[in-house]
Amino acid sequence: MGHPPGQMEKSGPCLKGWSTRLLLPFVIESDIMQLETIILEFVKALAWPFTTLLLAAMFRKEIRAVLTRIRKAVLPGGVSFDLEHEIRETKELAVRIESSPPPPGRPKAPALPLTEANSRMIALGLTPTPSGLDLKYYRTIAASDPNLALAGLRIEVEILTRNLAKGFKIKYSETDSITALLRRLLDAHAITSDQFSLTKKILSILNEAVHGKTIPRWLAEEMIESAQVLVDDYLAWLSWGFGGGWSAQATVS
Repeated sequence: MGHPPGQMEKSGPCLKGWSTRLLLPFVIESDIMQLETIILEFVKALAWPFTTLLLAAMFRKEIRAVLTRIRKAVLPGGVSFDLEHEIRETKELAVRIESSPPPPGRPKAPALPLTEANSRMIALGLTPTPSGLDLKYYRTIAASDPNLALAGLRIEVEILTRNLAKGFKIKYSETDSITALLRRLLDAHAITSDQFSLTKKILSILNEAVHGKTIPRWLAEEMIESAQVLVDDYLAWLSWGFGGGWSAQATVS
């Protein structure tokens, strides 16, 4: 059955407008839900950074204490993060000193052999060392007892420091600390700033061994290797650092 033409023209637009009015609330509600979701996700994204900053501000003392404990935590092999940093800096200083040219104006002198190191020191009125400046002595000890090796090296470094002070005629007493002596040597330009820093760092680690901290063999060997740079410079000083220089002893055929 058909409808009159006029009726059809009226019913079409009315029905279309009615359906649009029915769907509009759902469309608006859907858009609002999407907007709410976007806002919620944005708030979530900001929540963690804000919360982190808030907690950091509230518990900054506690966090600082935890970070300090982590920094001093012991690594495998008994070495702390702090000590690991000291070892790295010690090695860098040793390399820098070893690669530095001799200071201008240093007198030329023949190399002093290790076999004559102690006799040379005795002749100059200095104190001989347990190793005779041959650090292989401590490397051998380190193979079985790293702590004992570093304790011996600590004594060696102290003797060398006091000998330097005596050789450069720097007044001191036996009760003066090694650090104080090193500072006087630096102020008198008897040692360089790098030699001063390296000696202090080596002594700091050697003191760890003397005070009972368990030292692994590899660390003992690292310290002996770094100390070798100082010993080489000291050995050269025994040749050029005194009036008249040094001449090799006559060999007996």
